[in-house]
Order: sequence, then structure tokens, then C-alpha cells
Amino acid sequence: MNKIKNISLLVLIFNILIFSQQERDTQNFLSNKSLLDTKSLQEYYQNVFKTSQPAEQTGVAPAFDVDKEEILAKMKEAIPLQGPVDSKQYYVGPGDMFSIDVWANIPMNFVVPVTPEGTIIIPSVGKIDVRNLSLSEMKEKVKKELRKDFLKGEITVTLLSPRIFIVNVSGVVNNPGMYYASATQRVDAAVYQANLTSKLQQTSIDKFNPQEQRDLLNRSDVITYFGNDKLTEEPLKISLRNIKVVRNNGNDTVNVDLIRYYATGNTRFNPFLQDGDRIIVPNLNLKGNSITISGAVRLEGTYEFLEGDSLSSVFEIAQGPQALADLEKVDLYRMNPRTGEVSHFVVNFKKIKSGKAKDIALQPNDRIVVREIYPRPLPLSVTIKGAVKKPGLYPILKNKTTLSEVIKQAGGFLPEASLAESKIIRTKGVLDVAFENPDYERLVKMRLSDMDKEQREYYNFEAAIKRKTVAVNFKKLFAENDSTQDVILENGDVILVPAKSNTVFVYGQVALPGYLNFKKNKDYEYYLEEAGGVTEMADECEIRVIKAGTNLWLEPADTEIEPGDAIWVPRVKERDFSYYFDWFSKVVAVAGGVATIYLLLQK
Repeated sequence: MNKIKNISLLVLIFNILIFSQQERDTQNFLSNKSLLDTKSLQEYYQNVFKTSQPAEQTGVAPAFDVDKEEILAKMKEAIPLQGPVDSKQYYVGPGDMFSIDVWANIPMNFVVPVTPEGTIIIPSVGKIDVRNLSLSEMKEKVKKELRKDFLKGEITVTLLSPRIFIVNVSGVVNNPGMYYASATQRVDAAVYQANLTSKLQQTSIDKFNPQEQRDLLNRSDVITYFGNDKLTEEPLKISLRNIKVVRNNGNDTVNVDLIRYYATGNTRFNPFLQDGDRIIVPNLNLKGNSITISGAVRLEGTYEFLEGDSLSSVFEIAQGPQALADLEKVDLYRMNPRTGEVSHFVVNFKKIKSGKAKDIALQPNDRIVVREIYPRPLPLSVTIKGAVKKPGLYPILKNKTTLSEVIKQAGGFLPEASLAESKIIRTKGVLDVAFENPDYERLVKMRLSDMDKEQREYYNFEAAIKRKTVAVNFKKLFAENDSTQDVILENGDVILVPAKSNTVFVYGQVALPGYLNFKKNKDYEYYLEEAGGVTEMADECEIRVIKAGTNLWLEPADTEIEPGDAIWVPRVKERDFSYYFDWFSKVVAVAGGVATIYLLLQK
């Protein structure tokens, strides 16, 4: 009895080590894989098989050219469990270790393995055949047999250690062959391990001399694909949806769809491994055998068609619809492979999803387009910046919210706000992205015009400084209550309210150009004097006041100076002798013409 207890203690310590390793490595072999390419669903899911992770960390190891005892010991330490074993899915086989306890007045414990013949041997009870039984079925059978000898007491059967066995992986993988695996692992673990790329395969064979190349290509551990004579050529791609698993009895074949498993987590598409499984991984076949889904789904793409695919399964693989998807009007395009004609069907997937309508079976080359609900309410807003009490983002209603309403929501203007310089910038997007280039927009608009050279040059100048401002006069609207200036805002508008500069800028032909403090009720001559007066080269007849905000050039007599205005004093144009001679010639010519007409009229 003490010997049995010692064995039980050893088994218990062994399992604690396994589960402590499981806590240290909580992520399975698919974690932290780079999802590099989402153009195709097939490529998206294939990326989980690209890694340089050491074999002993994956929980599956090759069963050839290794120290078997060493690798088995490492696997027992490294194999993590995905959670408690499902007794209905787990099938008992040779190598499983069980603890059988009879909790009576005198407790009894038996630690027994499953023999290579598929039986367990219990002292004083005998041999029990457990072949082809699930864990739950095996427990019931063992309890039934023990109850014949132990009439009282509770009987428990516990799986202490899952067995390790050999599976065979063949087909389009980097390293086909035999691999050790555990009964707690699924098919994708073996496919993943067989698809690891060795350092030798990552090295270009062109670097070796001809004899070395022949030696390498003749090695059994270097795989080339269907006639490829260079290791660096593009390899074939795994068909993750059409993997076949032939069970050891030779009669049962299981279809494995890893793409659907990764998308849904349904273990039906990725079953547990069993002793002697033969896993066959075919080549990816998209040509004439694919399905495409695009539009308002979480993951658009193209993947291999599988017999039995339906509209629902496609949505599962695409990770479901987006929030704005119009599920009542899903477009299904189906091409006749013989005639090339395309048929169009509008499907109410919402009814299918709720069970009110039958699912639709798909065919190769079907294309599914999920469109967004339209028209739909979108969140609209404008932004206020500058001298207002509460600048920031403000929601608006389409074709309804006005400028005055938003300014009121923002708490009104600050005392230093410059209404004359305030403006609205409209950032409305364009349907054609080419029009985001101002040069392209200018050339398109000018292509059919009848402008002459001078007009074209002026148009180019105006187009170069063009800014999408809204025509509105803040001063008239808010200072003079002119409601005609109260414009309706659009989504994305930016309202700019600068602070008053309280200066007037004087530049050009003055002695001291620059900013001067604004003085109320002072005319332009005051600011010219403050700037040191005009120079001898100043053209006083052409002095202009440039208004803040509008940038209008006005004669000084037509406006009063306001904060932010600028005063421009131009230079007298220098004229050479040719200019005056040309001018005099034109005057003489006109005078001669007038005299000639006068003489003709006198006659």
C-alpha cells in the first residue's frame, strides 16, 4: 500500500509540474503571430503558420532524427492544456495514466496506465478493455466493473497524464513526416509544426557549388515542391479549409476547416488528435474555386470554396457585419461557369440570421457585397477656434444650424474678439481625390475657358491663393444685426475668431515702417506721421488702406482706420526716355487724327 501511495505522490508532483508550466505559458502556439496581410482571408489566416519558434515550445515535435527519450521528457514539460479536458471529446488510448480511487472505510488507490493493447489492469479486479472509448465512457465502464468487487464507497477515475503518440503529416508542408503529439492537442498544432521553416530552407541554394547543391537536394530533410529546383522559389500555399484527417482505423475521415475555426472558435472544425492520425494538407486552390466577400464586414477578402459553404458561414469567416451594414439587402453575384453570365440576387440576411428564412448554399466564384445603410444619419459638427468663451467642437443639424446659433452655444465673443477678421473655413471633402491637388483642380476648370494670356495669368494668381472661405461678414451680423449674413453651417466647418491686434501696420515708402498702436478716430495721415513721414519717392496719390479680414484695398478717403488695418505707401514709378517718347508719340497721333477728322467735316 505504501508503494502505491508513493507512486501516487510522484504522479501528483509530475502533474503539478505540468500545470505550473501551463500557467507560465498561458498563450497557445497561435499567439503573438503577425497578421501582415488582410487582402485575402486565406493569406490572413495562413500567417499564423509563419514562425521560427523552437519545436519544444510548440508542444508538437518531430518523431525522427531526435533523442526520443529527451524529446518526450521536454514535451511533458512544455505541452500546455487549453483548459479542463472534455471527457466527451477525449478518447482514451495507450499511454494514458489514470488514478482509480475507492473511497471506503479503508481507501484504496490504483495508478494504472493504458496498455498498448488498449486495456487497463487493476489489481484484484483484472483487465478492462477501454479501446475506442471516450473518457466519460471509460469512467463509467471502470466504475461498473469495480462495483462488482467494491459494493460500498465512492469510486472515482481521474486522468493524471495524457498520452503522447505519433501522427503523420503529409502534403503541402515544409517538413512532412511523423510527429509526436498529445491527445489534448488539435489538428492545427501538428500542421503548424510541420510547416516550420528550417534554417537550411531559409538559405539560398545558389550560395553552394554544384556538388554541394546536389548533396543538399538529395537530402531527405530538405523539401522541394513539385519540381522546383531551387529552395528559394515561391512555395505552394496550404489549403487551410480542406485538410483531411484519416483516423487509425482507416475508415473514418474527418474534414478540418482551420479558417472557420479561427474565425468562430468552434472546435468542430479543428478536432483533437488521436493515435496514428494521418493528416493530409492539400495545396491551396483559389482559381475558379473561391468566394469573395466585401463591403461592410469586419474582414473583407477572398478564400477557398468548401462544399457546404453558405451565406452564414461566409459572414462567420468575415468576422461578422459592421454596425452600418444593410443586412436586409445583401447583394449576391453568381457567375455561370459555362456562359460567363452573371446573375444578381438581393438577399435578406437579417431574416436568415434570425431563423425566419433558410440559409443560402453558395457556389464557387460567388461574390457577396454588403453595402452600408443609406441614407443614414451621420454625426455632424463644426469647430470654433479663437476669442470665444467656450471654443471647441459643436454638433450641428444638417441644413439647419446657423452661425449665430453656434456662437451662442459657445458663450459669445470675448471682448478682444476681432469681428472684422473673423471667418469660416469650409473643409468639405471631395468625391474625386484628385481634386485635393489644387493644381489639378485649377487646370480642369481652366481647360475649356476662353481666357487670354493676361486673364489666364491673373486666374492662376487667384487660384494659387484660393482658400475655401465662406462669404460672411461677422461685423454686419453680430454688430449690426444683419440677419442676411447668418449662414447655415456644414459639417467640418472651422470658425476662426482672432483677437484684435490693436495695431495698424504701415509699410512701403515711409521712414519707419512697422506696427503702430491703434488710436481711435485717427486718420491715415496720423499713422504716416507716426511712421516718420513719407519719403521723396512716395506716390501719395496711390496710398491705399488694406482692410483687416476682407483684404480690400480702399482709398483713405473711403474708409476709417480700424484695428488690424494696413496702410500701403507705394513708390513712384520710374519712367525712362522711351516711356515718355512713346507717350508723346501716341498723343501726337491722336491729335493728328482728330485734326484730320475736323478738316474733313469742314469740307
